[in-house]
Amino acid sequence: MTNCKDILCDCLKRVAKEQNYENCSIITKAISSGGANYTSALYLATIQAPGKDDLKLFAKVAAVGEKIRAIEPHKIYETESLFYNYLLKKYKELEERNNIPAEYRFVTPKYYGGSDEYLKETFIFEDLTARGFTTHDRFKSIDWEYASKAIENLARFHALSIAFSVEDPEEFEGINILKDHSDIQKVIYFLKNIIKNAIKVTKEENRDRFANFLNAFLENNDFHTFGRSHRRPVINHGDYRASNLMHRTKNGVLELISVDYQMLQIGNPIVDILFFILNGSDKKFRDQYFDKTFDYYYDELCKALKRFGLDPEGLYSREDFDIEVKKVLPLGLVQATFCLLIVTVETDEAPQMNQDIAIEDFVVNPNTLYTERLNDIVDDYIKMGII
Repeated sequence: MTNCKDILCDCLKRVAKEQNYENCSIITKAISSGGANYTSALYLATIQAPGKDDLKLFAKVAAVGEKIRAIEPHKIYETESLFYNYLLKKYKELEERNNIPAEYRFVTPKYYGGSDEYLKETFIFEDLTARGFTTHDRFKSIDWEYASKAIENLARFHALSIAFSVEDPEEFEGINILKDHSDIQKVIYFLKNIIKNAIKVTKEENRDRFANFLNAFLENNDFHTFGRSHRRPVINHGDYRASNLMHRTKNGVLELISVDYQMLQIGNPIVDILFFILNGSDKKFRDQYFDKTFDYYYDELCKALKRFGLDPEGLYSREDFDIEVKKVLPLGLVQATFCLLIVTVETDEAPQMNQDIAIEDFVVNPNTLYTERLNDIVDDYIKMGII
């Protein structure tokens, strides 16, 4: 198989030509996500040419091979390509037609292109770190300043898909790649092992009820039941967590840009909100801001919809929203059980992805932070009367 760096160099040469960087030199450097990314080999690149400013780029080259692709329900590379080559263009057109002020538009990293060739998928973007952006420390809890900015961003993202679905319902409905085609049975053994390890580190007084909840959820395949939209479908980010958000403070103002659109799916907006809260916060944050986060999201969604000339109450009333929150809450605990393993894994303990790895090789053992975070969430769910 062609080396990732060779694949990248071919794509960078095309970018250089398209950007009129003649007689250029290209410098690439492999980088690590520190355990935050498992789908791609990551690189920083610089294209230099006489009389031109250096072009600072960030690139991802597919690292998932045939074994995991055979059972992975999400077409992650096709989905990200769909977002940058089709969906984002639709969203920008919507913003233009509705004269959305610049400060309220949805911001993404500039996309320069890449390759859709199978097993060689490549995506090249501006390097946000060159502009001072960084990711949140995944080992630390989010605070309200960061959370509120992330929720504003998420509300605008969801509002765009609602505006799209209202303006062109047939085209929205026709985006088949984003519909749920997953078959949980393909990874059931893998998930059961995660559950077994999670139960082992659960506090003894909660262990039985937590085990019963998880096993019943998995047995009934309730991922589909709780994840689908009951009232108003949106295009979810699907992996909305600190590792997929870049931020900086400029002139005293926190700016945030979400990245990584490999897990997009048409579904329930509450899924993204819960994923963000439960995989990025500690109990102290949730005790103070859990309910406030949902209130803030709905207020921001209403503001965003009104900018498109839409009626929030008619499209997605607060009553419908509250009903969906209650229905989807159980899914949040299940997601946290699985995803917190990745969020809390130490860098030197993270699985090393390559084209030959299989799902059974993708093992992350619970550590102290995972145990603390999970037990606190279980306590929260018991207090809410969900388990």
